[in-house]
Amino acid sequence: MSTLSARAKEELASLPPKNKYEALAELSALVQTAGSVNLSGRGTTVSVVTDNAALPSLAARLALTLMLRPPAATFGKHITLTFEDGKELLVRLKVFTPAMTRITGIDAGLLRSGAEKRCYVRGAFLGAGFLSTGKNNHMEFAFSGEKLRDDFIELLPPSASPVGVGMRGGRSTAYLKSKEKISDTLIFMGATKAALELQEEMLVSSIGRRASAAQNCDVANIDRAVDAAAKQIAAIDKIDSVVGLESLDEKLRTTALLRKGCPEANIGELAEMLGVSKSCAAHRLDKLTKTAEKLGE
Repeated sequence: MSTLSARAKEELASLPPKNKYEALAELSALVQTAGSVNLSGRGTTVSVVTDNAALPSLAARLALTLMLRPPAATFGKHITLTFEDGKELLVRLKVFTPAMTRITGIDAGLLRSGAEKRCYVRGAFLGAGFLSTGKNNHMEFAFSGEKLRDDFIELLPPSASPVGVGMRGGRSTAYLKSKEKISDTLIFMGATKAALELQEEMLVSSIGRRASAAQNCDVANIDRAVDAAAKQIAAIDKIDSVVGLESLDEKLRTTALLRKGCPEANIGELAEMLGVSKSCAAHRLDKLTKTAEKLGE
């Protein structure tokens, strides 16, 4: 059974690039976060390792949109995507300069519009992101350095702020801890189905909390009513044993006898049986309790 994280990645990988600028931003983020550079006698290649079965197709679409050679896919325990023209790829994606120096942050030329920013965030999640929900809500993106991570945080929607930062396995991380922030970020990236699934989970959880609170409130009310009835009956028994219930006026005596005969009844039910208001019934019971207290003085 796939996780919400896997389903979100499958959904994002199914979104085709609308133009070469969006393709450039998304593929750059994917390579920046998940790519490794390999040097050999055959030249420079770039590899991306993934478990997302939909990613080879997306990577091929992104490369073709940019008029680059699509990666070769090798299937084993994991899927390895290998780009043969590594140097050209890294320079085109603004991961390295033409002199083959690593660019530490995100090149501003990649992010000319809001759509390109969304595509970069999408690529970063596909490359080195994950999310988990339930008892511990967590969405995380991992980067090779703090500058890249900090530049990335600036791309997230305002509703995601503040964003947590940390380190995991020698990589700089940015993370979100609330379902609301995670849902907003999923929508920002384009994973609307995953966001709806998460929002449904939030709704069910909210209803469950309210039902539990209502149940707890009902139980507490019942407990209080039982305690009050027990004290009232104890007071009535004391009056009966000391001076007798016949010493009470007719209204109080009737109320006392009814309370003893119906110990489980609440104030509203007693009032209805007596043909009086709830406040009147409560006043009579309170008077019985005070009468018993005076007898003990």
